[in-house]
Amino acid sequence: MTVELIPVIEIGYNNQDIPTPDKYPYWEFPELWDKYNSDSYKKAGFIDVFKPYLAGSSFYRPLEITDSNLTKLVIDHTQEMRDGKYEREQASSLFGGYVLRIDGQDKYFPQCCGDLSDIHYWENLANGKDGYYAGHPQPQVKIDANKIVLDFSVDEFDEHFVPTPKDLYVSLDILSLKMAIVIAKQELQTFEIRLERINQDNKLNIDKICELLIWNDENYQ
Repeated sequence: MTVELIPVIEIGYNNQDIPTPDKYPYWEFPELWDKYNSDSYKKAGFIDVFKPYLAGSSFYRPLEITDSNLTKLVIDHTQEMRDGKYEREQASSLFGGYVLRIDGQDKYFPQCCGDLSDIHYWENLANGKDGYYAGHPQPQVKIDANKIVLDFSVDEFDEHFVPTPKDLYVSLDILSLKMAIVIAKQELQTFEIRLERINQDNKLNIDKICELLIWNDENYQ
């Protein structure tokens, strides 16, 4: 079994007065939604083209976001905090999370309110624990010996997983997940270097910017 945890950032900017496509869901009409997203980003001031992780989605791998686009994203994400409109403790990591990919197939995408600090959710599971919040809805989890089973049939608050999982039950072994976490954190550490450079070059003066935008350990219980 090959398990991957792929970091992705969710980029919105859906408030640019660009007409929203009238065909849903996005994964069944990816060309319409890719154009909508692209037009929204251009109007918001992004210079370079974004390449979505999944066609039609607003998920993007950090390593595939250009320096120019990433700089604007970081500046926009932290603007109100830097302006003093809210405290650092109220700020979130970059929105998104991790795609769970097993044997080359995407099984689970980040859901509403997910962010990059959700690496802690996966670390908890790999350590035989459940309970860390990683957005909603979340699958029900069963941990048995060296195996984890994610149950996507749960619909506690009448929410639906997006995209719709192809399998209601996904099983993975803990050792493979631990290896996936190591690789994902290596990618995040490379991402740290870019964030530090953006912070310095643009004189954002954000203390421990990577702690804020990726790890968020200070808010992690």
